Order: sequence, then structure tokens, then C-alpha cells
Amino acid sequence: MILLIPSIDLSNGHCVRCIVGEPGTENMYSQISDHPFELARLWRRENAKTLHITDLDSMTGRDNTANYNTILEIVKSVDIPIQLLSNFHTIEECRFWLEHGVYRVIVNELIYTDPEGVQTLVEEFTPSKVVVGIRAKNGQVVFPTIDKEVSDTEYALFAKELGIKRLVYTDISWEGSLTGPDFEMLRRIAKESGLRVTEAGGIAGPQQLWKVQELQKDGVDSAIVGRALYENRFPCQKIWRQVEAELEPEIVEREM
Repeated sequence: MILLIPSIDLSNGHCVRCIVGEPGTENMYSQISDHPFELARLWRRENAKTLHITDLDSMTGRDNTANYNTILEIVKSVDIPIQLLSNFHTIEECRFWLEHGVYRVIVNELIYTDPEGVQTLVEEFTPSKVVVGIRAKNGQVVFPTIDKEVSDTEYALFAKELGIKRLVYTDISWEGSLTGPDFEMLRRIAKESGLRVTEAGGIAGPQQLWKVQELQKDGVDSAIVGRALYENRFPCQKIWRQVEAELEPEIVEREM
């Protein structure tokens, strides 16, 4: 089975998505989204083995101070690995998070702006804790701030030369869309790069996860899922939401 990784997207210290619960529980889930560390604990109770956090403000050039504080709270709140995607500007920033409880950092522009630093970081913390992220459009990498034309394969292979062994891959055409990823594109990048691949975005439900699972032999072994989980598109979630609705007073009192 591939590993399913729930995603928490942060902006100004809050989660940008709210879980759709049973009728009448809207206030509870709204409060949980306003306290992302409680959302992390909820995913943990629902059997998440690891969590993905995206620092959206850093990726769009906004002040991400509030997200920093929230991420620290999340790390302290759960006993499972946290992987963090942010537009890290320096190696020191990556090192800070790895030393403060984040299990894995996903680097992007640093691959080109400080390749020697990335290589040193990989050697210091191991390849399991430093991975490369690619956000692509038609096979070309889209960077948050730098202007550089490079194919996804070229970029992945350069990261591989620095000691990186895992790639988190998404494409603008499918992220957040529930249309499903381009499975042939995933197979291609996995084969051409030789890296282990985590698919990110676009998953609409279990059927698409099963299709991703068929790519395990090619090197795709995990998927980051956001919107589909928040909209309860997996069968087991109906049971969880019903139980949480019955326990709403206890959950609100305990968590908040």
C-alpha cells in the first residue's frame, strides 16, 4: 500500500481548509481549522502516519511569521513525522526546522541558489530528511521567485547529484483540482530521475489512490492528499465524522 499523507496548508497561522462534518458540527471544525495544531491531532487520531505542511505564505512571498509559530505548535502536538514545504531561503533555515522537530524539509530553489549547502545538509541529516519538491507546468519547473527555465527531469537529476533520493511532485494542472494526477507523467519522472516519488495534489478519492498504487513498481510510493480528505471523499471518513458529531461537546471542551 502507498502511504497517504494528509496535508495542512497554512496562511497567517491558520489552516486554509475546513473539514466538512456532519450537519451541526460546522462550528467545531471551524474552530479546529483556526487552531491547526488541533487539526494535526485530529488527523493523528484518524490514523495518519505522517503529515505534510505547506507554508503558503512563504511560497507567495508574504510574511510567514505566524506560520512559523503554528508549525512549532504542530510539531509539539503530535508524535508522528512532519514534513514541511516552504520557500527556504537559506540552509540555516532548513537546519532550524530539522533541529526543532520537523522530520523532513522539502527544498526547491535552494537546489540552484546554494547547491553546496544542500549537499552538506543532506550529508548532515541524511537523504530521508532532505528532499526536493517540484511544482511543474507542462514538464517545466515553476519556481516561487527565481526566473529559470529547466525541465522537471533535469532539475530532479541535479538534485540527485547532491545526494537527494526523494522527489515530491505536483503539476499546476492538477493541484487542488480533484481531477486526478497525470499518471503517465508520474511514471515518466520516476523512471527518468530514479528517485522515489511522492505524488502531491489532485487526488479525488480511493479509486485514484489505487491507480497511484499501481505505480509503486516505478518508484511512486506515497501521495499527499488535501481537499479530498477535508471533503470526506474516503469511505471510512463518514464513520469518523459521525462519531465526532456525537462527541462534539467533549471534543470542543477538551481541544479548545
